[in-house]
Amino acid sequence: MPVVLSWTSRDADLLRQSLHMTNESFAEFLGVGVRTVASWRKRPEIIPEPANQDALDTALERAPDRVKAKFALLLAEHGERTDRVDSPGMPDLRAVVPAASSPTATQAIPRQRLPADDIDDLLAHVTVTSIGEDAIQQIGQAAICLAESHTQAPARRLLSQVMPLHQRVRSLLGGRLRLSQQRELYRVESLLLSHACLLLGDLNENDLAERYGMAGLAFAREAGSDQAVAMTVLAKTFRWQKRLTESMDMARRGFACSPAAPIRVQLASQEANAAALLGDAARAREALARAERAAESVPPDSGLSAWSFPVTRRAVFAQSVATQLGDPDAMLEAASAADAAWTAGAPRVPATWAQIRVGAGIAHLLNGSPDGAAAEVEPVLALPPGMRVATVTAYTERLRRRLEHPRYNRAAGIGDLADRLAQFNADALSDPESPED
Repeated sequence: MPVVLSWTSRDADLLRQSLHMTNESFAEFLGVGVRTVASWRKRPEIIPEPANQDALDTALERAPDRVKAKFALLLAEHGERTDRVDSPGMPDLRAVVPAASSPTATQAIPRQRLPADDIDDLLAHVTVTSIGEDAIQQIGQAAICLAESHTQAPARRLLSQVMPLHQRVRSLLGGRLRLSQQRELYRVESLLLSHACLLLGDLNENDLAERYGMAGLAFAREAGSDQAVAMTVLAKTFRWQKRLTESMDMARRGFACSPAAPIRVQLASQEANAAALLGDAARAREALARAERAAESVPPDSGLSAWSFPVTRRAVFAQSVATQLGDPDAMLEAASAADAAWTAGAPRVPATWAQIRVGAGIAHLLNGSPDGAAAEVEPVLALPPGMRVATVTAYTERLRRRLEHPRYNRAAGIGDLADRLAQFNADALSDPESPED
């Protein structure tokens, strides 16, 4: 049996208010169009269609008693019949709500509230939402999956997947959310923005990357979540913008607030790299040592995520610092450490592998062996264009410039290698791969 014998659009809107729902969430709750719900608010005298009458009946039948009590009060306030609301087990409203036929009903009711009414309103504020928990969990899981794909997929393709997910979070933030839901979405948004920053940097879009990184840091702060991820991508971005002091300081701040996670090790390594580029050898060595100590307390992970920092990546930073300090032997030691990890079964990330090989090639040049350099770099030239991210092309460009030194003019094959490195980078910049490939 219908609970309300004949609904008017005013009744329907009063039910919406009793449920503490927006037009959008009420329309979804009933299975009707948002425009229909909006029209009920604008024209309280119209009679909903029969199918909508049935939907309203069902909604009220399934509503908790506290919602039915609230609805009955609102009906009384508007001079409607409260005896149309049937709720077995609900308190007798006649004790607190005068019948609509009473001459004083419409005057007295607006100033009356049930003792528990304020509590019901407060409870509704923290429990009623237009977004399901499953939707938020799915987005969070998708962000994790995209981060896990970071080292194995072309940056442009990944960015084409991160950005729609970021837009989805933005749309959800416009709905009615509990505080816990808002914080979780802020946390996920921080990770997505940080990932976008990292990918944009890989594509040489550093100014745009900085904007995304700063937004990621702001969302992490608002969520009260870990800020280290946003700080590490900003430290990298500042490094590529040649803002070395800012990069070093951002990395140090991130290290100070990071938990025992791979990002903590990376931040110390980033500080060491920036310090070495600034010529501060003492700080560079101290930061590298701090990174090694931090790594001892970090549990292992997949080694593939955007936020992983395995032995092989630590070797890249150690090699970079050694390069700035002019220590080719330390550069080759770092390459050996990475090779040992790969031999033991560590995941081979293409960009990391390429940087190690080119770094070893530079070390051989510093040791006076152009043939050794060519042997290290030759396999890298087969890397697919989509995987030639900025960190790789920066290494190959550095090597190409060294090969142009007059001392190598008579070395067999060196001129050809320099030309092939130039073409390697040119193909990376053009990158014909589309997201659909």
